[in-house]
Amino acid sequence: MKRYIGLLALVGALLSVAQATIVDFDNLPAGGYQFYFPGGANQIVLDDVQRTTSNAIKQIDIGYISTAAAGPGNVTLYVFADNNGSVGSLLYTSTITNVPVGQLLVLSFATPNIAAGIQNLWIGIAVDRIQAGMLLSPNPNPTIGTSADLFAWDQNNNGSIDQNEYFFFGGNPVANFAIKTYVPEPASML
Repeated sequence: MKRYIGLLALVGALLSVAQATIVDFDNLPAGGYQFYFPGGANQIVLDDVQRTTSNAIKQIDIGYISTAAAGPGNVTLYVFADNNGSVGSLLYTSTITNVPVGQLLVLSFATPNIAAGIQNLWIGIAVDRIQAGMLLSPNPNPTIGTSADLFAWDQNNNGSIDQNEYFFFGGNPVANFAIKTYVPEPASML
């Protein structure tokens, strides 16, 4: 009986480790936000994300606000591969519905272990209304990972990022959005 209980404890410990995650990109501080970018209804806005690993992503958090007078909206996450500094192929999308208005939120998107083997990505959102979008991080640089002072915006709303759709704010603020990515802890991948 003791052996059986010990085995159950070991299995339980191994299963809890399998759920452990670490952060491999972080530009999502707890506060200090002053700016957001309202891309426009259904227009994709993306930031370049250079993670510290190329492990599969389990979760993506994005800082968000909606100041729209209309009711709750829908927010769609987009994850693209990087193609030599430009937006590459689409890897994943997911939508959160009925997101409330009038407050700063962290939207957490659970992902099915995406982007394995890919370290550099473009991550962002499209919102189904105006006056809503990603928060710009008050940090000029991520605390984990790196990001250049530019972003991509599907300004013409054709569903893709064209060569003339990369922007920055002249360095004030730095064009880095509030994004965090989580990957499995190395020990949990055994």
